[in-house]
Amino acid sequence: MEPIAVTVRGERRWVLVHRCTRCGRLRLNRTAADDNVLLLMQLAALPLAMPPVPFASPPPPSRDDHEAANRTTRLAAS
Repeated sequence: MEPIAVTVRGERRWVLVHRCTRCGRLRLNRTAADDNVLLLMQLAALPLAMPPVPFASPPPPSRDDHEAANRTTRLAAS
């Protein structure tokens, strides 16, 4: 079992979400008083650090970028 997420149930009750490394089954386990709070916070912040979809698409290339790419292509061909 590996911890993959943290959720909150009720008032002030943190619950760890574990996934079985063999079959993929998800299990919920209450946190204990001796759990490492820093690791719990890191696990809780993981979706913010690695969102499943990008927040914004990259800007389209500018005319300068396009001209620079053409120059590089011409230099490489010569």
